[in-house]
Amino acid sequence: MAVTDPLKPGLLQFGPFEADVRTEELSRQGVQLRLPRQSFQILAMLLQKPGQLITREQLHQALWPSDTFVDFDKGINAAINRLREALGDSAENPRYVETLPRRGYRFVAPVGKPSSPALPARVRKGFYENLTPKARWLSVGVTLLALFWGIGLWRPWKRSEAPAPIEVVPLAALPGIETEPAFSPDGNQVAFVLSEDGTENSGIYTTLVGGERSLRLTSNPGDFSPTWSPDCRQVAFYRYQHSEHNIGIYVVPALGGTAQKLYTGLSSSWTTGLSWSPDGKALAFSASGGADKNRTSIALLSLADSTTRSLTSPSGQEIDIAPAFSHDGSSLAFVRATLASVVADLYVIPSAGGMPKRLTFDNTWIKGAPTWTADGRDVVFSSGRGGSIGLWRVSASGGAPRAVEGVGAFAFSPSISPKGNQLAYEQVSAREKIWRLSLKDEKHRESPPVALSLRKGRNWRPHFSPDGKRFVFESSGLERAEIWACDSDGSKCDQLTFLHGTAGAPRWSPDGRYIAFEFRPKDRTEIYLLEIDGGKPRLLPTLSGADNGGPSWSRDGKWIYFYSDWGGEPFQLWKVPMQGGSPVQVTRNGGVFGAESSDGSFLYFCKFDARGIWKMSLPDGKEERVLDQAGGDEWYNWALARNGIYFVKHRNGGADFDFFDFATGKIVPSSTSDRQGFLGLAVSADGRSILYSENESEDSTIMLVKNFH
Repeated sequence: MAVTDPLKPGLLQFGPFEADVRTEELSRQGVQLRLPRQSFQILAMLLQKPGQLITREQLHQALWPSDTFVDFDKGINAAINRLREALGDSAENPRYVETLPRRGYRFVAPVGKPSSPALPARVRKGFYENLTPKARWLSVGVTLLALFWGIGLWRPWKRSEAPAPIEVVPLAALPGIETEPAFSPDGNQVAFVLSEDGTENSGIYTTLVGGERSLRLTSNPGDFSPTWSPDCRQVAFYRYQHSEHNIGIYVVPALGGTAQKLYTGLSSSWTTGLSWSPDGKALAFSASGGADKNRTSIALLSLADSTTRSLTSPSGQEIDIAPAFSHDGSSLAFVRATLASVVADLYVIPSAGGMPKRLTFDNTWIKGAPTWTADGRDVVFSSGRGGSIGLWRVSASGGAPRAVEGVGAFAFSPSISPKGNQLAYEQVSAREKIWRLSLKDEKHRESPPVALSLRKGRNWRPHFSPDGKRFVFESSGLERAEIWACDSDGSKCDQLTFLHGTAGAPRWSPDGRYIAFEFRPKDRTEIYLLEIDGGKPRLLPTLSGADNGGPSWSRDGKWIYFYSDWGGEPFQLWKVPMQGGSPVQVTRNGGVFGAESSDGSFLYFCKFDARGIWKMSLPDGKEERVLDQAGGDEWYNWALARNGIYFVKHRNGGADFDFFDFATGKIVPSSTSDRQGFLGLAVSADGRSILYSENESEDSTIMLVKNFH
């Protein structure tokens, strides 16, 4: 094969394709094709030396700097495969890219410059020469007048032209739950997380926007929160390390290869969001520190020397999570939330450090990390501020949030293309059902559990009335959570509160007259009381300036226990007279969600930062841990019975309902489930029925919004 002279960079043509080496754009008959940056860089090297061998070593040196953590052979192979897919080429019968085994590649098709379009014929020279000077100026004037008149017409028409209609389509549509989309800096690809129970398909994936196939980068089900390097060559992510109970930050080549660990830190239930700085020097992450692993702040991990620097300092029981760099790298948006409740707001802070600026004042749930618009003016985030969870945008300088057009309810984790015209997000459909399990005795079920026919949406954290004939629960359909009550078979349901906020954790009083629950009217969670027979919810004053939640009743009905972070201290259990009065601190070493024993002589409770259930003698205050399971970050998944404790124990492919027998100190399996999502557990006073909330169905699909503006 004859070797041609190298071509200069510019617009090159081969077959039906054109490649602009300067802008890294590939098109076929005028239609632009999506191609990963490294694949295009390989194409450019081949096109500039058609017919000549480009060695794998040359590709290695050109594509990956010496400090990049990459399996180079796999990376080159993946890039070549993506290139051949875009060109419709094959290794067996190459029309464009030929493989020279163990050596490199060669471009075998003719390459040239696109032919220039024909120039318009020149006007006859004599036309103007034959005009008088006055006629010449008149002709020029008429021409200019027509030109300006055309511009005048064109400009208003251009301004009034309607933007292209928004189109929402699935991005990859893979089987399983797709979450946490992240656009690549060039806007051509999206990385995301795929979770599929019972299979080996879970991990981090990438897909080309408009492409047909997705590329799997990792195969660990504990991987989440992908983010791209500025050069599109690598993807960083968190990995939950089960054996070590910590979180690692890893990086993997964007075309596949071996993942490299960059950092290891404490595991936290709230860790989410990872963002690569536009200058490529740092990763912003949710860092857990100190003895309390759940106290998270935003920190920067230097990729030069692996040192970390705290950027935010949340106070009290606040946590800072989900960082997102602005496109120019000057600012970081993040979420500040409380440990006590599913409430949060959006903040922004200079990436060099400083005082955070609060952008929202909604005190409601935010799901996933925020994202910036391409012009850096707005931050887009997922929030329950409008009732249902949806996407909102707010100016980075402050102002009233506005709903994102074209996106419906249950939209989470947005990501905007740096080109600005496309938006990706999670579209979630979920339903939690409350089930009733009848017991023969404390250790054996009488019959299989029965799903109760309740309203659509999320129904969770149930609690029996004292006589077991009714139950209360927290429910949110397409609106915020309110308190509902139903008969024990799920019939005759009534909405008890209309507070238009986040109300939950209801508990029935021993005499059946009142419901105590937690509600967040402003910045803090408070305890409210509701009289069943027609009363209105009223605030029960507790501790000002603190989160006060998780109510439960003393057996005599005179006191209400609650947890509080009063004084900025770790959560402790307190109690307050039901008729009002000064709160009394109960625990000294931490505690949330207490329940008195049937004879009122002991208080059982869990702790937020440690697994297990504790028992405290009343009134002397001596405590001991009686169970090393349950509790912790699943404080809602255990229930006190007369002779023991029921709790949920997760396992692969499902969960068990176990009973801890006080008399023997042994754990006895009571029932099983093939699902893992549980949000509340209750037992009737007679010990014959259990209510539990189970995630019946959940699906999440990455959606792509075209013509986003």
